[in-house]
Order: sequence, then structure tokens, then C-alpha cells
Amino acid sequence: MFQLSPVTKRLSIAFSLSFPLMLHAADDRKLSEMVVTATKTERSIKEVSSAVTVIDRERIEKSGATTVDQVLQGVPGVYAARMDASSPNRIAQTYVRGLPGNGRSLVLIDDIPMNVQYDSQVDWSQLGTSDVERIEVVRGAGSALYGNHAMGGVINIISKVPAPGLHGRGEVDFGSLNTKRAAGFMSYRGESSGLALSAAYLESDGYNMWRPDTSTTSVPLSQRAKTGTEKTTVGAKFFHEIDNANLLDFNFSYLRDVATGLYNIPDYNAQDREQYLGSARYRHFGESSETTLVLYTRIGKMDADSANGPGCVTDGCTTTSVPRTNNAIRGATLIAYRGVFDDKETGIRAQTSHKIGSNQKLTFGGEYSDGGVTVTNSYPAEVGREQVTKGNVTRTGLFIQDEIKFGALNIDLAGRWDRWQTSGTFSDTKKSFPGQGTWDERSDTAFSPKGGLSYRIIDDLIVRGSIGKSFNTPDASQLYGNSRRSGTTVAYGNPLLEPEKALSRDIGLDYYFGKKAYVKSTYYYTTAEDFISTIQRAGAIPGTTDKVNYGGVRAKGFEFEGMWRATDFVTLYASYTLNDSIITKYSQSTALEGKQLTNVPKHQGHFRADFTLPFGLTAFGVVNYVGDRFSNEANTTLYRGYTTYDAGLTKTLYKDVTARLTLINLTDKQYEGIGYIAPGFTVSGGIVAKF
Repeated sequence: MFQLSPVTKRLSIAFSLSFPLMLHAADDRKLSEMVVTATKTERSIKEVSSAVTVIDRERIEKSGATTVDQVLQGVPGVYAARMDASSPNRIAQTYVRGLPGNGRSLVLIDDIPMNVQYDSQVDWSQLGTSDVERIEVVRGAGSALYGNHAMGGVINIISKVPAPGLHGRGEVDFGSLNTKRAAGFMSYRGESSGLALSAAYLESDGYNMWRPDTSTTSVPLSQRAKTGTEKTTVGAKFFHEIDNANLLDFNFSYLRDVATGLYNIPDYNAQDREQYLGSARYRHFGESSETTLVLYTRIGKMDADSANGPGCVTDGCTTTSVPRTNNAIRGATLIAYRGVFDDKETGIRAQTSHKIGSNQKLTFGGEYSDGGVTVTNSYPAEVGREQVTKGNVTRTGLFIQDEIKFGALNIDLAGRWDRWQTSGTFSDTKKSFPGQGTWDERSDTAFSPKGGLSYRIIDDLIVRGSIGKSFNTPDASQLYGNSRRSGTTVAYGNPLLEPEKALSRDIGLDYYFGKKAYVKSTYYYTTAEDFISTIQRAGAIPGTTDKVNYGGVRAKGFEFEGMWRATDFVTLYASYTLNDSIITKYSQSTALEGKQLTNVPKHQGHFRADFTLPFGLTAFGVVNYVGDRFSNEANTTLYRGYTTYDAGLTKTLYKDVTARLTLINLTDKQYEGIGYIAPGFTVSGGIVAKF
């Protein structure tokens, strides 16, 4: 009844790899893993020139993670800084290859870019781990194929495709910090159509995230509250096989991420963000060609209040040029302003691949996106005052790629042309407020070539390397935003920022011990110009910052990862990253030259052991090390390195019912994240049922 048609079989690999390799071979130990992100085409991981890490469904389930960014911990070259599943989405930070800032790593969910227009952040809870089939992380310059954001790499999240028949999964978890989570997934697939529905809800009282060295003048101890969260996600997927060569699918997801607490201020709203994402995709599978067309729209809205600074009832007394209104007023006791953030992006992406003989494939395509943001601040202490920031960004890109195979040698050549247009305004009914203006449309173009090769020295020993250019355009917050965070930081935008440009090189060596084990090592070296950063404003109180372009930045390092299936019962994973990211040129302040980029650890190490035990038991243990980082551009404030230990246990109660227990940060380490501290030891337990 549920026999797969030819296109559905092919879809299983090319579209989502939901049933990788098993449809095509009896002995999977002799086959190499297939990936789709490195070249935008289906390739063996042993043939691509990029450094790629694949996290499959089995590994995701064993991780105990509930958010995708948690799964990324342990991927070499990636720094995933979320401290707990209960943390609000928008304090999560994920960096690749020593380039800090969410905008320098492109995140995709089923071909849809997830970096939002306003500040390039990623709402990681848009797709829960119960919906994810696999994650592919491609490190290194990706702009030759993907355009904007792909400076450090591309993180591609691939969701599940419904399996034949009716299936379901339900999860319930309870844990520390009064955390409660429920999630469900149900799918049905007939001969030519399928439907999947998912939903998840998490709430937590949270904890006091304030760093102990936060100024008690800016934020008195009495005003520091626990920061909790409420997260709701809903998703739907429908696909229809038109015939043996044509497939159509539709996707919809909804996210609401609410942060509670933070300050003991009556009626204070830390954050309430909603995001809607819809897409339609058409795919054609020919004998020697494949074509994809994707349309998508993302609509977001966020309400967030900002607390006052010391001596202020509003926002205008944070610089030396504007006196404080009342020195008796303590910081973080009043709502300075209420912000409403509206963002929208609509885009189209298309590509087609054609085989030329048996050893060559040509791919070309393009994309267009148009989006805008509007931020409106209103001031309770100044009735009628309104501050409005507007920004619009349009992007157009065209790319071409040639994949050539000469026996054991694989060559990839790609290039992409992009055009970026932006305009914006910043206005305030309080005409004396600085920085107001209208910035007419300006544009820039970039050409991003990339070349790479891999050579199979022997069957399981591969040397690979690549060199490519990449770019990243400033987002709306960097260009036009003027905002306060935590009552202590005022960040000013710069409408004259230039796009960042980078040149990346890497060389790697991979060795596979069949399917039992592998070791991979990569050396990378990246130089960048016009690197966007945040610096302390001269003559202003600490925490008042401006956006600038550094003249030059360099990031270099070494990545190692390994896997060993020691026995049928034990699998070991290990990774290590050595990174050195420095400012090489900044003519406005040469004292910053040679300083480390902020929030980038020099050393990272990860070790994980998964155990399959008798009596339906599985277990895991994790050791994670993050080295020292600097929190400011002058390198005067240091976040100390830390080591955490995690463990987990699952027990099959019945055929399709499993109990699980997860222990995070066993030694109760109070380490520092990016601006906040971790909660220490947490425990959660739950039940998973399938049908």
C-alpha cells in the first residue's frame, strides 16, 4: 500500500535524506555519507572540498537537546553560546570559525534563510529537535553559492519528511527551574501525498542571569529578577507528488518566544516575539537534471521594553553632553521606553543542476529577497513622544558552479554576483534627540568566487582544500538602530557602514576507518576588510557604543573531529578547535590593532560517549571545555574559561515508550556566557511515546 515511487525514493536523499542510503544498499558500512549543503547538490561527503559535519537523527535523539543550537555544541569551529534550554532565544549566539556575530553564519531551514532582517538573529526554537532529521554544518566561505551571511559557514537544518503510513510522537519533560515542556509530532503519508503536524510548548521560571560585576548603580540588586521564558512552536508540512518527476511541498511554522522577568519593574515586558514563516517549493527530478524553486515569506513582531539608566526617567541622559534629569532616580526602576519591532522578508530562490556526461555537473541559479523593518519606541514619561526607525534591504544574487571529477580528483569551481540595496530613516518627535535623519537608497555589489578540490589518496584517505571570497552586509540594527539594553548599554547605529568582505582558505585531511571511525583535521586562515564591530563611544559613559568598520581582521585556526564506534555498544565523539581572531587594522584607534575579537574562545574541546546497554538502557556522558574570551574590544574584561560535565540516561519501558533523564553541568559551574551567567546544575526527566 505504501510502496515508494521513484521520485519519492530520490526525494528521500536529495530533498531531506530522511532515509539515507538504506533505500539503495544492503551493506551501509561500505557506503559514504551523502550531503547536500556543501555544493547545493547531492554529493558523497568524501568528495566535497569543504569541511562538513553531519549530525543525523540518531545523534540528535541521543543528545537530549530540545533546541537546534544545543545540538551544535561539539561541532568543531562552532561556538554555540546558549546556556540553557530555558534561556530566551535571542540571547543565543552561534559563531563559526572565529567570526563573532550571528550575521556571519547563514542558518537555513529547508532552504529558507533564518537570519532575520533587523539584527541577523536566529530564532532557534522555530523548529524543535523533534522535527529535525539532520543538520549539516559547512565551515568556510559560502558566499559563492549562498551569498550574504555565509562568511563563516552555513548551518543547514533539514526537517523530517513523513514516512509511509500514520506515525506519531509525543514528549513530556519536567525539570529544574520549574521547567515544563511538551511536544508532539504526527504524520501521514499515502502513495503520492503526505502531511506532518508538530507543536511544542516550554515554560520555565528561569533564574537570575545577572553577572555579579554588573554595576549596582545601573542595576541595583533589588531590581534584578529571574529571567524566565515561554516558548510555543507550531508547524505543518504538506507535500504532493505530482508524478514520477515532479514534487510540490508547502511548509508553515509559527513561533512565540516570551522572556519574563529580568527587572523588578511593574508591568515590564522583557520580550515577546512572534514569527510566522511560510514557504512553497517545487522540485523536478529528471534523468540528468534537477530543478528547485522556492518561495517564502517571514513575518516577525516583537514587543520589548527598555529600563531607565541611573538618574534618568527616559533615555536622553546617557552621554556626557546631556545631564541627568534627577540623580535621586535609581537605574532599572522605570520603563524608559516600550519598543515594537516589525520585520518582514519575502524571497524567491531557484536553481537547476545538469549532468554533463558521467563526470561533470553544472549548477546555476539565483535569488531575490526584499524586506524591511520598523521599530517604534514610545515613552511612558513623555506622553506623545514617538521614536521610529525604518530600514529596507533588497538583495539580488546569481551563481554558477561546475563540479568535475577526474578519477580520484574532484574539483569544484563556483562564483556568485550579488547586489545589495538599502535605505532608512530615524526620527523622533523630540527634535533635540541626536542622530535623526533620512538616508537615501545606496547600493553595492560583490563577486564571490570559490575554488576547491578533494583528492582520494587511497580509498579512505582524502586531502581537501578550498579558497573563496565571501561578504556580509550590515543589518538594519547596525545601520539605523539606536537602542538600550539592560539599562546599562546604549548602542548607536551607523548608516554609513560598508559591507564586510573576506578571503578564506583552508586545507584538510580526512581518514575513514570504514564506517567504524574517522578523524578529520582542518587548518583555516581568513582575512576580512570593513569588519563591522562595536566600540565604546569617546567621551561617553561606559556602555555607550557605536558601530564601525575595522580596516582589517584576521581569523586563523585548527579544527579536529573524530568518531569511533568502539563496539556495538559504545560510540565516542571528540572535537577540538584552536582559534586566533584579531584586529589587524583600525586607523581611528591603532591601540586596538592586535586585540582579540570579542566573545570568541581561543580553545574549545568536546568529548562525548554514547552507550547502548542491556535491558533497554542507553546513556551518554559529555565533557565540554570553552576557553577564555574577551568581552570588549579593548580586551580589558575577560570571561574565564570553563569545563562542564553532562550525563543522560534513557530506559525503554515498553516497545515505543521511553523514559529519559538528563543532567546538565554536574559540577554546578557558574560560568559566564555572553553578557549573562549560566544557571549551574540542572536536571530534567521525561517520557517519549511513539506510534
